Amino acid sequence: MGQRKTGPRTRIGTLCLMLAAVLSAALMPAASAAPPTPDFGAGIDAYAAHEPQSACEADPKPGVVGFKDLLVATYGERAWGISRSCDQGGVSEHKDGRALDYAFDVTDAAQRAEADDLLGWLLATDRHGNAHALARRLGIMYIIWNNRIWLSVDPQWKQYNDCADGSGDPTACHRDHVHFSFGWPGARKETTWWTASAVSRVD
Repeated sequence: MGQRKTGPRTRIGTLCLMLAAVLSAALMPAASAAPPTPDFGAGIDAYAAHEPQSACEADPKPGVVGFKDLLVATYGERAWGISRSCDQGGVSEHKDGRALDYAFDVTDAAQRAEADDLLGWLLATDRHGNAHALARRLGIMYIIWNNRIWLSVDPQWKQYNDCADGSGDPTACHRDHVHFSFGWPGARKETTWWTASAVSRVD
């Protein structure tokens, strides 16, 4: 059989389809890497004090709800939790309504990248030279994610309990969610994320 020739119309049609596919991909909304960045002045909150749960006030606190809403607006609705029954054992800021668990799965490449971008955003140094700026402005006391914990009183990542890559329970080692605990000022919306006047938000 003779070789089938491709005419100009066929080539043009193929090019049009390829161009349409490229344009469609370009116009699709990209997943947000981090929430919008507020433009603050140089003044900033001190690091959140270490205030473990000592009573039980399990109603969700407004600063925690506000932070949850920010994550939903950025990453979409997914599993999350704030309050925990006081009947459950152990000390937890969930029993004060000032902790948030938000689902990011370390085994999902896209969700892992989202979580890492979020934490990088929270812990970045701002343009004024303030380290861990947005975590301080939100009043975050500690973060647990993917076998490690970051504490405001000793702001560096450390191994969490006996967790290590590939060992331990995925939930206990926080490989299927990120945990955020807030000091009382952050939980009550008394930090500069919420109180700074004339704050503009830029991407």
